[in-house]
Amino acid sequence: MHLDPMMMDITIVLSVALAVAYLAVRIGLPIVVAYIISGIMLGPSMLGIISDKETVTRVGEIGVVMLLFFVGMEVSIPKLMERWRIAVIGTAVQVAISVVVCLGLVWLFHLPANLGILFGFMVSLSSTAVVLKELQDAGEMDEPFGQNAIGVLLVQDMAIVPMMIVLSLIGDNEIHASELIKQVVGGVVLLSVVIYLMKTNMLHIPGFLKGSVEKRVLLGLLLCLGAATLTSWLGLSPGLGAFLAGMVLASSDQSDWVHEHLESVYVIFVMIFFLSIGMMVDTEYLMTHLLLVGGATAMVFLFNSGVNVFVMRALGESWGMALITGGLLSQIGEFSFLLASVGAFAGILSPALHELTVIVIAMTLLFSPVWMMMTKWLARQQGLLPPT
Repeated sequence: MHLDPMMMDITIVLSVALAVAYLAVRIGLPIVVAYIISGIMLGPSMLGIISDKETVTRVGEIGVVMLLFFVGMEVSIPKLMERWRIAVIGTAVQVAISVVVCLGLVWLFHLPANLGILFGFMVSLSSTAVVLKELQDAGEMDEPFGQNAIGVLLVQDMAIVPMMIVLSLIGDNEIHASELIKQVVGGVVLLSVVIYLMKTNMLHIPGFLKGSVEKRVLLGLLLCLGAATLTSWLGLSPGLGAFLAGMVLASSDQSDWVHEHLESVYVIFVMIFFLSIGMMVDTEYLMTHLLLVGGATAMVFLFNSGVNVFVMRALGESWGMALITGGLLSQIGEFSFLLASVGAFAGILSPALHELTVIVIAMTLLFSPVWMMMTKWLARQQGLLPPT
């Protein structure tokens, strides 16, 4: 009987991911780290089991969308609204500080100012996927620092639109007024509809659409991906649409059956996303430029943690909450890959800088859970958090 090569590849991927996940959990590392390491091992720069990075990355993006969909069903809107100052003002201040510091650095090295703006935007965006997965796995979604982080991440996701507009203005690309109008008007209309549905509890799903397991799985996927597709068409973050859909479902008591029937699908797509991050790491480049990559990664962690701690303290949070929130938001996020691509396409980022940027982002995602563990340990050593 003929052996399908794809079947063999899938078997190897699952075996490696399971083995690395088992070892990671045994030594106390989060499962996210295991998936990224598996992606490095399976990617084209090592074993080469997976060679089509673009397809895996695009499929993995569904994992981020589904993650935000599930978070939308779990998050407490009243708690988020209580902390709107931290989400909105905190994000604005953090982005401004990042841009100013990066502008200062490029001025010091006599580089173009638009490069400083690009780097400032990229550094200021934290990873929605990594942070939410950490909070979910640790059961800390409802903790004050968890709510702070979720609020900031949502505002950052919305900030990607004005960031891309600015990059288009300072790069070689043109910005179209029609696209800007569609984003603003579409976003306002969408938020208005979501608020109306949540307040009136008008969402009703007919029983015949969810009468069997198959129908529930397909309907759940349609709600998640359909909302993500709508916001993508409007020029907004697809994850934002999925998050809003999850909130509407939760407000109408429809989320239980979605959790029950979609969770296994969600686990697979989230794993594929983190595998795709690992595949972006070029091990040959990493070994050749180890000190440069390591130094840049350490600087990102220290800078982002410091800026976020400063912002949280300035907005009235305790040292403990500020330190933990800063540790959670210390990495560079997956949307920064998009900004890096836009910057390269617009002629702001050279090929050499683009390669360095991509691998540094991947390294911050890989070591983010470890950095978070160290941050919590430091907070407990200083008496800022109660002992476990």
